[in-house]
Amino acid sequence: MNTKKVLLLVFGILFMLGAVLALLAGGAMVWASQFRKDAEGFHVTEPMEMESDSYAVTSQTIEIDRGASKALYWLGMDTVKVEVESGIPSLPLFVGIADSRDVGEYLRDVEHEEVTDIEVFPSEFRHRLVTGSAQPQPPGSQRFWLERAEGTGPQRIEFDLEEGEYTIVAMNADASPGVNVEVVFGIKASGVLLALGIVFILIGLAAMAAGLVMVIFGARSRPQRIPPPPLPDRPPT
Repeated sequence: MNTKKVLLLVFGILFMLGAVLALLAGGAMVWASQFRKDAEGFHVTEPMEMESDSYAVTSQTIEIDRGASKALYWLGMDTVKVEVESGIPSLPLFVGIADSRDVGEYLRDVEHEEVTDIEVFPSEFRHRLVTGSAQPQPPGSQRFWLERAEGTGPQRIEFDLEEGEYTIVAMNADASPGVNVEVVFGIKASGVLLALGIVFILIGLAAMAAGLVMVIFGARSRPQRIPPPPLPDRPPT
């Protein structure tokens, strides 16, 4: 086997290995772009229930630095939504998002539950009780909320994630203790991620075809040339 065929085999195998990686990456991107996607184009968790005798349920501080903000914007995943519904249908509920410093001042020395971790498989969260003795004012009377919703039945907010530190809060609208809520979190699905996945799949298919061609040509042996049979001796004239 000459050097040219060896090189064709080596590069063909490398192309095929690269193709497998590209196909796996593209498939993962396409899957991720469609995972738990609702009719509004958000990736959502399953409904998660929380019941607490305290005054409020809050998220941990959501820190978005400049790099993360730009990346989320480029991917088209910079919008989040929170949907809440009270376990007591007749009880008005409040949900809002605000700068973490404002929320910290509002809930200073107020007993509340803070979500410390959210699991996707299955959808559930861990939380801790923050103790206190103060009673908060009704949340709807505060002016610092960036987005808010209040009333009976399902309540929903949407918020564009920019650089900053944010906290999400769910409370009874009258600031009474005893919060019983069902929560769904969502983040905007990325059309860019789907497009990248398709591009990677196409690149993988093209690389696989090129690799197969190189392997076939590299492994093919040149047919041996069979010499023609000798001519019979001519009789003497």
